[in-house]
Amino acid sequence: MNQKPFKTHNQQLVILRNRGLIVPSEAKRSLEQIGYYSIINGYKWLFLQRDSNGNVIHPEKYITGAQFSDIQNLYDFDDELRSILYNSLLKYESILGAELSYRFSEAHEEEHAYLAMDNFDRNPKNMATVVRTISSLSNTLKKESGKRDSNAIKHYVNQHGHVPLWVLVNFLTFGDLNYFYKNMTRDTKIQVAKDFTLLKKRTYHLKQQHAITPDIIESINHLVNHFRNAVAHGEITFSKKINKPSVLTSFKTVLNEPNLKFSSQAGVFELIISLKIVLPKKEYSKLSRKIKGLLNEYQNKFSSVPFSAVLQDMNFPKQYALYI
Repeated sequence: MNQKPFKTHNQQLVILRNRGLIVPSEAKRSLEQIGYYSIINGYKWLFLQRDSNGNVIHPEKYITGAQFSDIQNLYDFDDELRSILYNSLLKYESILGAELSYRFSEAHEEEHAYLAMDNFDRNPKNMATVVRTISSLSNTLKKESGKRDSNAIKHYVNQHGHVPLWVLVNFLTFGDLNYFYKNMTRDTKIQVAKDFTLLKKRTYHLKQQHAITPDIIESINHLVNHFRNAVAHGEITFSKKINKPSVLTSFKTVLNEPNLKFSSQAGVFELIISLKIVLPKKEYSKLSRKIKGLLNEYQNKFSSVPFSAVLQDMNFPKQYALYI
């Protein structure tokens, strides 16, 4: 038997009403345009009744006063949040790609140096990841050079017989960049980290700036990689959590924010704070203004739960405006 039989939009409305959700008839349009799974199963959790241990009760029932508009507003909020984060994540992706290609090419000037294992971390424990990185780069070259349409890789292969790294990075995913950085030699990582330290000092007009270490860059890349994928694929973002890298506490020193506290798992707040370390001041200020504007826009749009519940899912502290 089909455990999840087809339900019409009208039947879906009845299911929601039977579970205690206040649903106007026009909510049917959202189900038609977005889909029950995407809007309800994705964003219902804040509005469900829970037992004394905080677990959702079964069968599911909505809290008193919960409205379909609450779920719709949370869906819209998350959609706008992804759009804001996406632009900033792309900016960091561009900066990181330029940094890696410049410093790696400076250290290894031979053609296709990025396909040679000797130019990466020589630790035997990391050999498998180095091989995977080189294989990924090689596959990108093969795929792009074999396309019918013209592109930069195809041009360099046909005209010059090789593809410089500063061309190749424009065709790599952030995941590729993340692993490329992880597999570089320690000396090259240190140089990249020094460049980010100088970038922050220069764009923020600071006389002194605590050093941004390679481990901090690696932690930021770890955060960005997870959220970059979620944002790009339209996944639920506001409540996304990942295991907190131990070096995350070093962010407080770099940002000169000793009172900054982080949750046990990293979320949107930690992501934004990490971008404050690596983005130029002008770019980060744009992100900060847009995030604060989004929060102000939605703070009074939820009738059945306080907006602080949304902020809590994002790991935002009460006085978040002091930090972002």
